[in-house]
Amino acid sequence: MADDSTRRGADPLAALAGGGEMGRRVREFDWSGTPLGPVGGWPQALRSALGICLNSNFPIAIYWGADLVLLYNDEWSPIPGDKHPWALGRPAREAWPEIWHIIEPLFRRVMTTGEATRSRDQLLPMHRHGFTEECYFEYTFSPVRGDGGQVEGVFNAVLETTTRVIGERRLRTLRELGAWKTGQARTAEDACRTAAHVVAENPHDLPFALLYLHDGDRRATLAGQTGLGRDTAAGPAAVDLDSADAPWPFRR
Repeated sequence: MADDSTRRGADPLAALAGGGEMGRRVREFDWSGTPLGPVGGWPQALRSALGICLNSNFPIAIYWGADLVLLYNDEWSPIPGDKHPWALGRPAREAWPEIWHIIEPLFRRVMTTGEATRSRDQLLPMHRHGFTEECYFEYTFSPVRGDGGQVEGVFNAVLETTTRVIGERRLRTLRELGAWKTGQARTAEDACRTAAHVVAENPHDLPFALLYLHDGDRRATLAGQTGLGRDTAAGPAAVDLDSADAPWPFRR
């Protein structure tokens, strides 16, 4: 039902002024084909929350109603990648099928209990550029209440932390590789085994590793490995560098 200001003939889009590209898209969007219906019938709580969202310089999205219809601002628009602007006006389940099993319980908690959630550096394996990405986010889901006090939507403030999380993880591996543990190895074989142990602690970036020692002639011997069994087709215990059957192009 429209509120009093709408019934008096006020412009229902007035609260959605500004907001850059996404403000324009929201105002021009045909909402009659979505569960939200025409803007003139939107509750004041939705229009107020969306007005704040669109004009914020922080990445913000709003999920509204039982279908959790997605609306968002310019700063949030890079998050869905190639799904932008298709995601506008879509139910959350359609916009995020690949991570629905992760975020649906959080949505349900906010909508049923009115309790906000906060996730820090959470892994969300999104499919937003044609392949599944390792993505990390710090984000909140907060309740938006209607005039009757019931929770009608979810306010989502979010920062992507992928670059920091992955960068810190890789730097930690490099730091460990350069630490005294490998520097104090008594033999090359000891150094390889220690390095393999360090690499094994970061399977996200290095799912497997094979460390070979060259004898100075034509033979390489496996001195350390992780992620693969010893003496496998991919990682034989010894390799003839001049053999056409060598699994890796060591000579080249």
